[in-house]
Amino acid sequence: MAAVKYLYNTNLAKGTGFINESLMLIEFYEEGEERSAFLTRCINANVLDKSTEKRTKDVINLVFFDRYWREDNNVIHLLKLMRREGLSLEAMKTLFFVYTAKANRVLFDFVRHVRLLNRNEIVNIAIARQFILDSISFNLAPSWSDSMIKRVSSYLITCLKDFELLDSDGYLTLRMPDRRVINYILHELHFDGQSDHEILENQVWEVLGFSDNQLIKEIETISFKGTFIFQYSGEILKIGWNYQSMEEFIENECR
Repeated sequence: MAAVKYLYNTNLAKGTGFINESLMLIEFYEEGEERSAFLTRCINANVLDKSTEKRTKDVINLVFFDRYWREDNNVIHLLKLMRREGLSLEAMKTLFFVYTAKANRVLFDFVRHVRLLNRNEIVNIAIARQFILDSISFNLAPSWSDSMIKRVSSYLITCLKDFELLDSDGYLTLRMPDRRVINYILHELHFDGQSDHEILENQVWEVLGFSDNQLIKEIETISFKGTFIFQYSGEILKIGWNYQSMEEFIENECR
């Protein structure tokens, strides 16, 4: 009998926001470098200052590669280009958050969940714990022990704090992203093969705090720069794309 593959895992245990480490590893990465060669260089240089080789391997494989390495589209390369073009730390954090949430569905869905809560409700460990318990009952996560439920709940809250998505009182704060980040995500979804309608309906916008109307207005505003041609009227949606690759887009639009 095949083992059940659950949607949620505990990879956040190896690294929550992982922001400074991600910046460091992106800078350390050499263009065109193979995954194994990069890992070996990280170990030899002890770039993360970890106590053991195993710890370094775990963190790079289960956190960094899990979030940013894709064989068909090396995200590390794209993030390095964005940083080189002068993207601010705050904007880079937004991209890190998006990739972290995509790689860790438990975080992705938790953010969607807390967005639906009463605006006056503080997002804390108790909220996260109930979310995990509900997820287990729906077979989205294994039947974790009480101690593991507590740990995963803590990781979720820590992630939100790391990405500055909670204010000092614990309320969710989803700020409007830098328009270069919005444009980047639009183009990445396009080059991933999604249709114009699929791009508009992608759940990533919900995680970033957009309503449908807000997203339409932002896409329209970005289109005024000439990045793409945007036509929208009710159910009719058409985007005329100008670039043939993410690299070409970044070079021309993200400076």
